[in-house]
Amino acid sequence: MRIIHILLCLLCWGHVAAATEKDLARTLSVLTSRQQAILYQYATLQRYSSVAVADSFWQQYRAELPPVSREDAGTLAQELLANTEIRYRAKQPSRLQALRGVFTASRLLIGLSGLIAAWALLQLLGRYWTNIRNWLIRHLAPLFYRLFSPRMLTWELLLLGLAAVYTGVWIQDTALRTVVIHCGLFVVWAQLTAIATRRYLVKQYLDAVMECLDGRVPPAAAFREICLPAAAAAGCMAWVIYRCQDEWYAYEIAVPLLIALFAMPPVTWRQGLLSRLLLPFGGNIRASGRRLATYTAAALAAWGVLICFAAVFPQPLATVGILVAAMLLYLSVEEVTRCGRRNYIWLQLVTVIWCCAMLLAGTRFSIPLMAWTALGALLCYVLIKYWEIPVLLGYSWKRRKAWGMLGMALIIWGIASLIRWQPQWFIWF
Repeated sequence: MRIIHILLCLLCWGHVAAATEKDLARTLSVLTSRQQAILYQYATLQRYSSVAVADSFWQQYRAELPPVSREDAGTLAQELLANTEIRYRAKQPSRLQALRGVFTASRLLIGLSGLIAAWALLQLLGRYWTNIRNWLIRHLAPLFYRLFSPRMLTWELLLLGLAAVYTGVWIQDTALRTVVIHCGLFVVWAQLTAIATRRYLVKQYLDAVMECLDGRVPPAAAFREICLPAAAAAGCMAWVIYRCQDEWYAYEIAVPLLIALFAMPPVTWRQGLLSRLLLPFGGNIRASGRRLATYTAAALAAWGVLICFAAVFPQPLATVGILVAAMLLYLSVEEVTRCGRRNYIWLQLVTVIWCCAMLLAGTRFSIPLMAWTALGALLCYVLIKYWEIPVLLGYSWKRRKAWGMLGMALIIWGIASLIRWQPQWFIWF
């Protein structure tokens, strides 16, 4: 009987502590900037000054704070001191501040111009390069016939792309460096694919890539034409990561590595076995659905390998997780695969379990991007099933889309209300 009393007391104390933390969190969320500044100064005096000075400061400014006890105020003050970053902000306009704002705006505009220029150059290169090359061949053929032949031009562009990657890491300007490196990586990957496929026009070797990914070529050809160029591009990107301090290349390297994985002989030879991991039951399944299941299973295997090295490769792990989330959400739609009831139920279980596993992995290894991606994937999954399941049961959304949108708004509102009501359920860090 005494043990039961002790357990009841411990449970009550834990409930009171949780309620206190929730009240303090609610109080912290409604503090004004002035109140946060007072509590921050109070915590600073507690840590770096004498007790008398801190008590005097408390007596002077306690009237401006919310009605909390001194102990709770001390807890809030220590929380603000530990998690507040002081930033310089001018309160009075001056010529110096105006000039500082001008330089800040110029840096932002330079970065934006670099990204826009990179995208525009890639678009222009893909759209007009064939016309430019044909014009040069037609008008300068007597002199440059060999120099600008399709094969020679491919090798020249490859060397130019390698030079851009090699020299781009030494450029000091961030915008220009980003443009040069990304253009170089794109050109290297494209020209290696052209050399491997022996199709030197952009449209021709893009068609060859789609044929390989659709399984219309032998595995050896897929390895030579897709895997090797993608692996070489990933190698160039790895060298850029080693030489350059820009962190986004560590996220981007997962894309060529995944494409190389999809074209490797173990994946192309075992498409039936890999697709059965996500579509284990027989049935009349579309070929495109089986290929997507194969690539999703291969990406899941890659994610499982990367999770063992999460401390070393957190950025590729997050990127692969985002891509797997997108593929599983797309694959879980019945209209995509038409895989039958048992396969459909199995895909829903795999999608939900994997999203939960990704959420736990993101919190376990302190990768917020992966954790929030898992939460976003779960929310998208709920919304997709909200629209899909009634259709599978025979209900038609035709002429009822407005009611459907209202119901979806209620679901989103309910999730947001749950987050505000029990915020501790969504905190795992």
